Amino acid sequence: MRRVTRTIAAAGAAIACCITMTACSSPFGLPISGSVQTLAPVEQQTQRVYTNPQGPADDAQPETIVKGFYDAMPAGVQSDGYRVAREFLTGSASAGWNGDSAALVYSGTPDFRRRANTISAPQGAESSLIVEVELQVVGSLDSHGVYTPSNSTQTRRLPYTLMKKSGQWRISSLESGVVISTADFEQVFRQVSVYQVSTSGKQLIPDIRWLSWRNWRTQAVGEVLSDAPSWLEGALRGAGLPTIKLAVDSVPVKDNVVEIHLNSGINALNEEERGLLVHRIRLTMGDGNAEYALKITGDGVDYSDADANVKLTTEQPTAGVYTLTGGHIVSLASSSPLRVGEAPGYDDARGFVFSSSGGAVLRADGVVECLKSDGASCGVMFSGEPMRSITEGLDGEVWAVSENGRELHVSDGGKETDLKLDWLGAADSIVALAVSPEGCRLALAVEGEDTNGVMMTGVARNGDKTLSGLSKAATQVSVLRHVTMLTFYNDLNLVYATTPPEGNSEQQEAWRQMAPGPANAQRLPNGTITSMASGQISLSRRLAIVDDLGIVRSVSGSLDGSWTIADSQVTALGAQ
Repeated sequence: MRRVTRTIAAAGAAIACCITMTACSSPFGLPISGSVQTLAPVEQQTQRVYTNPQGPADDAQPETIVKGFYDAMPAGVQSDGYRVAREFLTGSASAGWNGDSAALVYSGTPDFRRRANTISAPQGAESSLIVEVELQVVGSLDSHGVYTPSNSTQTRRLPYTLMKKSGQWRISSLESGVVISTADFEQVFRQVSVYQVSTSGKQLIPDIRWLSWRNWRTQAVGEVLSDAPSWLEGALRGAGLPTIKLAVDSVPVKDNVVEIHLNSGINALNEEERGLLVHRIRLTMGDGNAEYALKITGDGVDYSDADANVKLTTEQPTAGVYTLTGGHIVSLASSSPLRVGEAPGYDDARGFVFSSSGGAVLRADGVVECLKSDGASCGVMFSGEPMRSITEGLDGEVWAVSENGRELHVSDGGKETDLKLDWLGAADSIVALAVSPEGCRLALAVEGEDTNGVMMTGVARNGDKTLSGLSKAATQVSVLRHVTMLTFYNDLNLVYATTPPEGNSEQQEAWRQMAPGPANAQRLPNGTITSMASGQISLSRRLAIVDDLGIVRSVSGSLDGSWTIADSQVTALGAQ
């Protein structure tokens, strides 16, 4: 019995990350071959609650006017085009206000307070004052629907100037954009993936936007034709088509078919470019469905079948899950763990990635050692320089973070590439990283003076899908501090977690989100989680985690289900 206890303790040390000295890296790996699975698009909200706001009541007080405006803004985004919201504004304020230019997202309950207006009331007004709204902003949208989390935990105060005329108060001055609660956000904004084509021409990248439900199709086509966000610049092919516009400012649906009428600019494209554009619009309208029916015309010419020969799909290769325990490499592809290789001498490994063709292990001394498909060593990587964290990229790539957290190193079939991040602050360092399923986006946990949280940047690739560089900019997708592990659950959703204070697993936090987008709390099982990854277990996509005892659990579906043990007998299997 004592011998079994010692074996289990060693297994826990090998499968877990060393959380006291370095960042966690995923102990799981992804295969580079095998069957292809279709990742179903994230289910869009169909059971929406439609609000029916009321206009201003006679003799309403200033605070009531502003509160009524707040109550009416969600319906403006969702359905009525701000018809009721504008009733709370003066005529000139309504003419100058653009609700679609931006959005602030807040949590909690706003506080409405009036204060004096030091500027005299305009001519014709009986009086003027300011109502200040104090609220906790958690994020914002720009005019293109790109979400950015708030960088501050402090409350914000938004001023609204009101004037009284003919006995009635109305808002006479305000900033453009809407203010929406977290409770209303997904009721009034729709998540849309604007599908971009990578520089390789062989991969699709979901560029996540949040567009108003009332006219999301019109906005989505406009975003397909617009320039890509800066954090993806250099990683995309053919982004931005400024000469092509919608011929009419709407995208109608007739007989269940979406009709998109473009101007003559599409006629100037060659056949390949036109096919890619039509395909991108089809995937964007259909949430990744390449068979989505639509009608596209350009200056009266029907191009609905222009993408008939375009083979790009949103399908992703099946992802396997492997563990390294007591010198044994074990596959968790089914409910019965299967030993697939031997890799002795790594009981104190700090990181592990593996696929059907091999992988790598981050040894206790920080050196990354290459592994063959049977687990045998194939030498050290990165000239034996110590690394902080490793993860797997596209088609067997091994990505590593340097020990100082300032550089990235990538090994692909024996070729090694060194990368620097132009946007990383002088006092910032990378803690952990994850590569998206298509290999064209990189998520990084960063700690420092200038940047804290999770960042994303684009990955440029050559025609053979090999790495060619990174985008020069990044976007912040989370402001959560002390993130030490992260993984893409699928092509849209990112999951990440912190390391808790020693001996206090209850303070460990985990979140999931469509990145970039609002974050939702991710429930974890009891105990301290030391690493996470995603992959296929028993034919279903699952999020897998390992705790400090070396037990692997998984959850699937909405990620709110019950955690099941995927691997608790690996040490016994290895001892057989």
